[in-house]
Amino acid sequence: MINLLDNLRSVAVEPNHLAVCSLGQAGYIYKTSEGQYIVIDPYLTDFCEHRIGLAFKRLMPALIDPAELEALPLTAYLMTHHHEDHLDVELIEALSVVDFPFYAPPQTIGILVELGVAAERCQPLLKSSISYEIAGVSIHSVFADHGDIAPDAVGIIVQSQGKTIYHMGDTCLREAEFQEIANRFEIDLLILPINGKYGNMNEADAVKAISILKPKYAVPCHFWMLPGNSGGDPVVFLEGVKQAVPDTEALLFKMGEIFVV
Repeated sequence: MINLLDNLRSVAVEPNHLAVCSLGQAGYIYKTSEGQYIVIDPYLTDFCEHRIGLAFKRLMPALIDPAELEALPLTAYLMTHHHEDHLDVELIEALSVVDFPFYAPPQTIGILVELGVAAERCQPLLKSSISYEIAGVSIHSVFADHGDIAPDAVGIIVQSQGKTIYHMGDTCLREAEFQEIANRFEIDLLILPINGKYGNMNEADAVKAISILKPKYAVPCHFWMLPGNSGGDPVVFLEGVKQAVPDTEALLFKMGEIFVV
């Protein structure tokens, strides 16, 4: 069993770089060269199974618990939308001290406030784009289309010391909107869904998105964790990127893997 907390703390992040650690599903922790930790869409409990049923039982164990997440400590907690595998209610409830800001769409903020998070700790992320600065890190919300099941869902771009990571959240393929994002940002690492369910992109859609956004690296997410929401073949994704977008390097992360951009 890896000690993810120790690994995150010990990994060296040189100036002008960012470290990215996969938590599984669509969850990641970013570490800056100055030792700040930002978490996005962490799913660390069995909330989906408890709320939805056995088809949403997690098939891979969480590698970090809420107490360890707090102990990093966190600079910011980001969420792309309110669905159970992105807004982990049991994780939020287990946090003992909430002394960091949350950045999330309005519907998600409403749930956070109902859970007891102080409203002044919650900053809205909007589909029309909004930006924040915290401890030298820039946070930008950008367009996502998760349909009527999450109408205010967003993608989130994090920038630090010249590096740009774009987490697309849950979204279908929207070529015109993605082109607008490509015109604004030079993306180092793109994180995107391939499960092809609940309105999300499948492997072919993801490859098309990559061809528009032209990141240096691209990594798929949102597959194999929850049977009821699983889909997508990462091998098909890898082959598609290699053939259609050879200038982008496609990656695969195992849970707990740390990659320095």
